[in-house]
Amino acid sequence: MHRADRIKLLLLMSLFAAPALAAWVAHQVWQPAVAASYGELLQPFVPRFVGMADAAGQPADLAALHGRWVLLTVAKGECGPACRQLLYFGRQVRLAQGREQERVVQALIQTLIHADSAVPDGHLLTYRVPRAALANWPDPVRTYIVDPQGRVMLRFPVAAEGKGMLRDLRQLLKASNIG
Repeated sequence: MHRADRIKLLLLMSLFAAPALAAWVAHQVWQPAVAASYGELLQPFVPRFVGMADAAGQPADLAALHGRWVLLTVAKGECGPACRQLLYFGRQVRLAQGREQERVVQALIQTLIHADSAVPDGHLLTYRVPRAALANWPDPVRTYIVDPQGRVMLRFPVAAEGKGMLRDLRQLLKASNIG
């Protein structure tokens, strides 16, 4: 075999081996940036609310929540300025989904003692629960995302920003075939 033929053969082999070698090196050395969500991913759990009532004080019918994504704001007291801000962001996030907004429901859960029925929004589902039902919820006012199967899966910061909530919900809706 002539020297020129050997060089051509080696170049041809390196042409096909280079991508595999580059992939191996990238996998061993390079650490990709983690695509982090804005909200905190939780170990999914299904909340149980005993004694839940709707805004009128009737036993709650949760049929409106089944099979849909829920932006759930939980307030262990009255819906003060922080709660109202989260409700506003939740409303804006829901509306920003465009044609996908029908897949999303916004809900507020409060304790019976401090129930505030003066939250003005026709699309907001308001529920009241006894104080004991919120005892295992970690924070006083937070917004959570509940999946269509009823599992709480994502928690947003107390001072949540609408852009982060919007990005997370869009990613979930895009990736989800349910709800």
